Amino acid sequence: MRHSAGCGFHCAGKHPKLGRMLRVFLICLAALPLTALDLVKNGASEYKIWIPVSAIPSEVRAAEELQRYVEAMSGAKLEVVRGERRPKAKLVRLDSREAPRNAGSEGFIIKADGKDLVIAGGRPRGTMYGVYTLLDQLGVRWYTKEVTKVPKLGTVKIAKLDGQLQQPAFEYREPFITEAWDKDWAARNRTNGHFQQLDQSTGGRLRYQPFVHSFYELLPPDKYFAAHPEYYSFIDGKRRVERGQLCLTNPEVKRLGVERVRQWIKENPEAMIFSVSQNDWEGWCECDNCKRAEQEEGGEHSGPILRFVNAIAEEIEKTNPDKLIDTLAYWYTENPPLKVRPRPNVRIRLCPIGVCEAHPYEQCPRSAYFMKNLRAWNKITNQLYIWHYNTNFSHYILPFPDFDELAANIPMYKRNGVVGIFLEGAYAPGGGGELGELRAWVMARQLWDTGTDVDAAVNEFMEGVYGPAAKPMRAYYDLVHEQVRPAPKGKGAHIWIFALPEYSAEFLPKAQALFAEAEQLAKTDDVRQRVLKQRVAVDYLRLLDSKTYQVRGDVYAPADLPGLKDQFQTLVARMREFGIKQIHEHNDLKYDENDYNNLKAHAVVRLENDRLRVEVVPALSGRVVNIIDKSTGKNLLRATDPSERLYPDVGGASATAHADYQARPWQAVWSLESANGSEVKVVGKVENGLAIRRTLGLDGGQLVSETVLENASGKAVDAVLRVTADLNPGDIDQALVKYTSADGKAVERKLIRPEEQPTGNETWWGGQLPAGEWRVESAGWKVANRFDARQIERAAMSFTVKGAHRTSLAVWSKSAKLEPGQTIQVRSSYGVD
Repeated sequence: MRHSAGCGFHCAGKHPKLGRMLRVFLICLAALPLTALDLVKNGASEYKIWIPVSAIPSEVRAAEELQRYVEAMSGAKLEVVRGERRPKAKLVRLDSREAPRNAGSEGFIIKADGKDLVIAGGRPRGTMYGVYTLLDQLGVRWYTKEVTKVPKLGTVKIAKLDGQLQQPAFEYREPFITEAWDKDWAARNRTNGHFQQLDQSTGGRLRYQPFVHSFYELLPPDKYFAAHPEYYSFIDGKRRVERGQLCLTNPEVKRLGVERVRQWIKENPEAMIFSVSQNDWEGWCECDNCKRAEQEEGGEHSGPILRFVNAIAEEIEKTNPDKLIDTLAYWYTENPPLKVRPRPNVRIRLCPIGVCEAHPYEQCPRSAYFMKNLRAWNKITNQLYIWHYNTNFSHYILPFPDFDELAANIPMYKRNGVVGIFLEGAYAPGGGGELGELRAWVMARQLWDTGTDVDAAVNEFMEGVYGPAAKPMRAYYDLVHEQVRPAPKGKGAHIWIFALPEYSAEFLPKAQALFAEAEQLAKTDDVRQRVLKQRVAVDYLRLLDSKTYQVRGDVYAPADLPGLKDQFQTLVARMREFGIKQIHEHNDLKYDENDYNNLKAHAVVRLENDRLRVEVVPALSGRVVNIIDKSTGKNLLRATDPSERLYPDVGGASATAHADYQARPWQAVWSLESANGSEVKVVGKVENGLAIRRTLGLDGGQLVSETVLENASGKAVDAVLRVTADLNPGDIDQALVKYTSADGKAVERKLIRPEEQPTGNETWWGGQLPAGEWRVESAGWKVANRFDARQIERAAMSFTVKGAHRTSLAVWSKSAKLEPGQTIQVRSSYGVD
């Protein structure tokens, strides 16, 4: 039997029940959401972009951006209509009133309503982010401020129209890199950070006031300290401002702190978060009340701070319930307290400053301590922010292979309850941090969506930014990451945020060859300049390698000092061409020019017997730079590296004078007084008229030093003498510091302990002091420091795995008010047991 095309309706006419069912089916079919929509077809569009009269600036921007990029993709320019009533046409409706109630400030939906496309989000940024997300789905990319990818599409098909609420992975998203500050780049890549140049047209930003380290903004010392020293830290027997904090248990400090925060809110009504946070150094208060609060909180320094912050937050909530108070879990406060819990209007920023940045934290033993802290903080707050580090702050332009770490850790943060991330990178004026644009773009994508495929994103960026040169640029990226990837894929090195990376000898020549290939493949001057800008990282690493000082005969100097200075000048000129203004945090290029211009060769004097060879550089703070054990060829002193601040005047064995145990050392100018083969005498003329004299000699396997601090001025001076050595710990993972204390106890301190930072320092006095000797021991290695315990008031030990492994042992004299002509003396020795 044959049927006509209209047979179904004909049959329905004969069967009313079947007709009703068919009509219901067709109505339901029409009500189903579209799974795809042709916004543009064959270069033409029937759609208009409609925004209501009540649209805010970010929604107006959203309409204009959608119009701009659809036209750039397809050639079709969609008219933007703003009005109270919708035009009778196919529309792209950008209307926040259609957003779900739970959209918040940044969530949105993308759906079809009949033939209309609806993009509706919460205010102030949701609708704008919906447009940028749609454009991203269509293939538009904003790699850098200058480089945008817009696909050419005759037909623009919108495929994902499920109407599901989309939200960013984190409420606070800040890639703190110079290249990420541009307003348009930041808005288009859906970041909302405090330092980004976002304004009302982009829906604003998440603003702090002040941003961090605010204790001395809360109670300025120049306003209060003279009359009220009790407001500030009690440290080592006295109230101090220099490198101190606040006395957090003083009720007046709380009262004044509340007044000050209310003043900040009044002066900065647009700010959301107000930081009440420790200064950027140690110096916590040691008064009885603060110590008692610490003990009640399990001995953790975070206890008094969180109690204080909670007290301020409680008062602020009464008058400003919409504002948040922020503080840090940082440095000495990183461990969570035992009892106190953050209030609902308190944000904690946890700062993993001591971790290895090469490897996922969950997989790296050097970072295990941080994972313990993260999980502990997550148990006591659901409002945790992270302050993450992603550069070498001593050398912004050095290679810093942390993309594997970022790929793993940003999703890990999400799994552990983190709701906001500040990613601190190279933020110098002018930018230029190593792979800064790539790092900013990849991080922005991860902050929005933790499921981002980082490897694919890196490939996409390389193709978009470097074009034909992408292959060698990607090969360089892989080469630098091979230095840190675990075996068998790589060398397994760790990287830190201040120390020189541990790169293999073949890295530099391979990297230079890849950059030469990329430069040759670059087809345009713009691409060639991008390649050359990234090559600065490798050339700077080569410069640091050339800066290495070594003893050659009677001279301590780099291998080719004139060539090094020429190499530096060439590199700095190139950096300036690229607008790079800083290599290090807080120091511009003039600092480095002064440093390299002042590098010089230094005379070496030598002591030697059948056990030891000792080399002293008098002009470098009277410093002993090498103590070589002849039986093994090993140096008792740790290796120094040319990336260190003040290099080459670092490390070794030396002596300094101070006003007290907390004060920084006085500056001194050192010179050789005499040398006769068996004894070396050096003298340091201190800036305030004091003099340090050191007599160095050998006694079997020991380097013996007699150090005398004399008041050569005409007035009494409070002073203390410190004698120290940066020792080679051998295998630091097995290293111990061992001694018998003055009260007779055997002490054995393992340096590297599970779930603790791989760096630290401790100070002992009284009965805890070593009784005249302490040693650093590891497998097949022992170095002893002996001293006259009657002369010593304190002993301090510090250690680190970051950069060249070291254990520093320092002994401090008794403090004294030295009258003119009076002296303090310390006798100390170093040797192999």
